[in-house]
Amino acid sequence: MPDEVKDLRAANEALKEFVAVAAHEIRGPMAAILGYAATMQRKWDDLPAEEKKEFLGIIERRSRYLTRLLDSLLTISKIEAGALEVRPEGLDVGRAVEQALEDLPERSQVVVRCPPGVRVFADPDHVERVLVNFVRNAQKYGKPPIEVECAEEGDDLVLTVSDRGDGIPDDFAAKLFEKFARATVEPTERGAGLGLSIVRGLARANGGDAWYESNHPRGSRFRARFPKGAL
Repeated sequence: MPDEVKDLRAANEALKEFVAVAAHEIRGPMAAILGYAATMQRKWDDLPAEEKKEFLGIIERRSRYLTRLLDSLLTISKIEAGALEVRPEGLDVGRAVEQALEDLPERSQVVVRCPPGVRVFADPDHVERVLVNFVRNAQKYGKPPIEVECAEEGDDLVLTVSDRGDGIPDDFAAKLFEKFARATVEPTERGAGLGLSIVRGLARANGGDAWYESNHPRGSRFRARFPKGAL
């Protein structure tokens, strides 16, 4: 019984921390939206057209950020509650990779090395989300060339996305897949720090896993494993 009480208290503390951080992430964009909307309402007749357009742009960007954040929070909550819906099917990996990358910006910077005919048994949406997250991170934080590789390892297929950037500091690498984990130095468009936590959750829900490796001599390698056949 003492162990059960201890586990319950730990879970409660983790939930409280999660809610506190989520509230903090939501508060900033909401304050910006309300502030600019209130200014426009009070001073509409006095504001130049250019400022109105600028304010509306900020409101739209912050609203889109909140939409993405809420979607990520919902996905995380489903993963942690074991309620994530998984619909696995046989996938041609090479075709799935090309479809996932076709709408990404600067697609020409991404080199794909996937042998033909390789298949996995996983949820197509989850595989795509994992891959897109890895590639977008490489585009944001790394440097080209960005490479996507597919390799069979026993009963699994391993997807690897590598780049030639500065890599991840050792003291932060261990925290990469934690919720709300963010590096100290970030690009202009910051995220909520949920992407990699979701990636690992999706991979594990499909019977695989996700992890990070240094890309010697320079850069990062993000990897995800999926089963080639039904479990």
